[in-house]
Amino acid sequence: MRRNKRKLLTAKAPSRPKLRNAIRWVLYILCIFLAFVTANSGDYTKPLLLIPIALCISSVSGIVTSAIVGSICGFLLDISCGTLPGYHAIGLFLICMLISRLYDRLMQQRFFNLVFFTAITAFFLTGTDFIFQYAIWGHEHVSQIYLHYSLKCLLYTTISSAVCYPIFYCIHRYLLPQRRRTVEKTLKPMEDSEL
Repeated sequence: MRRNKRKLLTAKAPSRPKLRNAIRWVLYILCIFLAFVTANSGDYTKPLLLIPIALCISSVSGIVTSAIVGSICGFLLDISCGTLPGYHAIGLFLICMLISRLYDRLMQQRFFNLVFFTAITAFFLTGTDFIFQYAIWGHEHVSQIYLHYSLKCLLYTTISSAVCYPIFYCIHRYLLPQRRRTVEKTLKPMEDSEL
């Protein structure tokens, strides 16, 4: 009798990883949809919220999932920016795979890491967008286009990652079934094998 009572008192509530995973992906899809709607509204100087969202998802996902999310967000970014299909998708595909690998092997989940990577990604995507849509074709006042539209978009996107990261941090903290390995946990087996 006592043994059964102890087991009942010490038994943890069963976790439901499939339900948590489903809820997490529903929230991801909802955030991507809201970012797509935001990207299609307003004028040309708006944050591209699909970039920090793709990077947040890639930072905790595997390489294949990151590639798929990067491609989807890239195609949605192509639709909202009016560029050729695949123009931003190829860049976000490669960057999301790189971010997934970096967070898997080297980086930790920190606020400034994500802001830094969002700034680099936004600079790369807006820079290539500016070069291939305006600078190559010899439009007049090209520097004004970069200063008034591309640079503002880059800054707004980087600042918007400060809003996206806490939202995704809460999603990952409560709904992510397995935590990522830290650098210390990764290096410990290497140190043990050297002895």
